[in-house]
Amino acid sequence: MKNRSAGASGQSMDRRDLLRLFGLSALVGATGCGGQSTSSRPEAFSPQTAPGTGFVPDVELELTAAPGEMGVLPGEPTRLWRFTGRLLKGPADTLQTLPGSYLGPVIRLRRGQQVRVRFANQLDEDSIVHWHGLDVPESADGHPRLAIGHGHEYVYEFEVTNRAGTYWYHPHPHMRTGAQVYQGLAGLLLVRDDEEDGLALPSGGTELLCVIQDRRFDARNQFVFHGGGMMEMMNGFLGDRVLVNGQPQPTIEVDAAWHRVRVLNGSNARIYKLAWSHDVQMAVIGGDGGLLETPLHQQALTLAPGQRADLLLDLTSLAAGTEVHLDSQAFAEADAGVVGMMGMGGGGMRGGGMRGGGMGGMMNGRSNMPNGAPLRVMTLRTRARKGPAFRVPERLSSFDETWSPSADAPVRRVPLTFQRMEWSIGGRTFDMGAVAPEETVAAGSTRLWEFVNQTNPMGMEAAHPIHMHGRQFRVVDRTNGDATNTLRSGIVDGGWRDTVLVLPGETVRVQVTFTRHPGLYLYHCHILEHEDMGMMRNFRVT
Repeated sequence: MKNRSAGASGQSMDRRDLLRLFGLSALVGATGCGGQSTSSRPEAFSPQTAPGTGFVPDVELELTAAPGEMGVLPGEPTRLWRFTGRLLKGPADTLQTLPGSYLGPVIRLRRGQQVRVRFANQLDEDSIVHWHGLDVPESADGHPRLAIGHGHEYVYEFEVTNRAGTYWYHPHPHMRTGAQVYQGLAGLLLVRDDEEDGLALPSGGTELLCVIQDRRFDARNQFVFHGGGMMEMMNGFLGDRVLVNGQPQPTIEVDAAWHRVRVLNGSNARIYKLAWSHDVQMAVIGGDGGLLETPLHQQALTLAPGQRADLLLDLTSLAAGTEVHLDSQAFAEADAGVVGMMGMGGGGMRGGGMRGGGMGGMMNGRSNMPNGAPLRVMTLRTRARKGPAFRVPERLSSFDETWSPSADAPVRRVPLTFQRMEWSIGGRTFDMGAVAPEETVAAGSTRLWEFVNQTNPMGMEAAHPIHMHGRQFRVVDRTNGDATNTLRSGIVDGGWRDTVLVLPGETVRVQVTFTRHPGLYLYHCHILEHEDMGMMRNFRVT
């Protein structure tokens, strides 16, 4: 499928093209284009193809996206797309390759560093890289209108201003983000700072980096994507095998020690409710935007696509050879919301709609491991060697001292709706350069955005992980929704966030102080199929 997103080619693909690509031309007449509003459009913005004048990087690296292959399952290697990196300038430990993984190199940066990344696109379609969670200038954020074609280079330049934390990078071309991430393009980006260094958290062999993804394979070990068509676009694409760092349900030999476990949900659409076996409790010490103020102890953790968690795990009391499993606990499929079609077959669903089923062949190929199915993620097997002494700090960071809920910040209500056969934000879908008046904010201003996950008479509902570019935010409160939704108990809202899970029927208010970098940024659902179908909008910082 050839991409025609805005960028080097200057062309665009609309939703009618997308439906035709999935063989759904019969539905085109029922699908509106959306996004029509009194809106303004920014001036043309050209890709940055050369280093800026006067920018002196502390770190400079090359990052290339290109086809490749790797043995993921026994037998024939899997054809995929990969990020590879080369360090041109900076500390030797800036790039780290995950052994046996198709994922891009782990990029380790430090707060205050000036960074230049030369991104080379060797794919046969347009692409661009988004630095998920980082507060960077407009030119470095990876907006899809800046996507470059095969053989072109984009130069990113930015200062690392974020707190220490677990961030990541992935492609962001319009209507092809889901496909490119699914094909293998993603990687972790870790930021350090002095405050985190002072905690002496487990590191080296006792720091585990875990990117969780689900994939579907055919009989020849090749990725299967969108075999089910329109309904899998509406629900989000689910695999039937869980991979950690590109390896299926691995078993990892570890010391009987304290471990720091950094987890990214890098799946396109699957929500996980993570818990360790043996009733091993996890201490949550961080989220999307770095360390919490104090550790949070709990048995299970809900992690939506795009979200990260920083955990401490105590294995010091376990005998050598003990296996501790990281599992995703069962939850009702309807807790994540499932789109079906009224009167088209399938089972009942909360709200009177339909679960699964329906519309003839459009559900063909649906994963046999639906959202909420219990599954094994990975296994840790202890060895006799003990780790160094460690004690969980009572206080992790001081950021909460400078933050409090704002009683007088302007409030914007943002409905998340299903209409005209598509997901939308505020009744609009993505338009490459359009910005509505209420989507324009002053640099450095503070706002309350209220995400309202509405249901409709057809009973269409889904949980939506909403991601905002350019700035971390704080979750103020959750209201409404279904009190019996089992995902609620595992949600961690504390600390700084860039992606918040809004459950069906729920309203979530977040407080954000917008970036001081002027320009055009995005907010969208991080179920990548929803994003690609247009559940994404611009906001402009002036």
